[in-house]
Amino acid sequence: MFFVTMLGGRGSSSYNWDRLRLRTERVLESHRFHLVVIALVIIDVLIVIFQLLIEHDILLLEDENQHEKVARSSEGESHHSKKEEVEHALHYTSIAILSLFVIELIVKLLVFKWEFFKKKFEVFDGIVVIISFVLDILPESVTTAAAELIIIGRLWRVARIINGIVLSITTAKEEEISNLNRTISKLQKENEQLRAENELLRQK
Repeated sequence: MFFVTMLGGRGSSSYNWDRLRLRTERVLESHRFHLVVIALVIIDVLIVIFQLLIEHDILLLEDENQHEKVARSSEGESHHSKKEEVEHALHYTSIAILSLFVIELIVKLLVFKWEFFKKKFEVFDGIVVIISFVLDILPESVTTAAAELIIIGRLWRVARIINGIVLSITTAKEEEISNLNRTISKLQKENEQLRAENELLRQK
């Protein structure tokens, strides 16, 4: 009896996991989810562009005047320039977005398992996320030595937009085709029923 209960429990948990996996799979492949991903990617790319503009002094930010700096120093407050504050805000926002992408990647690996690696776009997207995330969390002393990799990583983020758009359009078209197929199948069944009823009426 104990072993039967255990087997029943395992079967139930397996059934619940399969249901959860199927629901998660539908969400991950939905058109709305891809639109959310695209929106986050666009925000991330804009952050990267602003970071580059600020780093190379193309975008100049107004700082506090000398009088305010002296006043802050006399009060014992640590002063951070507006440039540093904006850079830190952009940096941590980028890390937060990339963290969401890492979570998305982990969920996809759990849901799709080995099927995930059969999708070239998804694998490439995962590599982009991991490299970008690692480079963003590394200290500046390390990332300075890997400046070329950082630039490549930033450019690779743009590929997420292309990937997201392709997946979004493909998913939308697949949903339309699936809905059309269901409608056609329903109409065919109704047509067969009408024919059968018509034959019965003729026989009478």
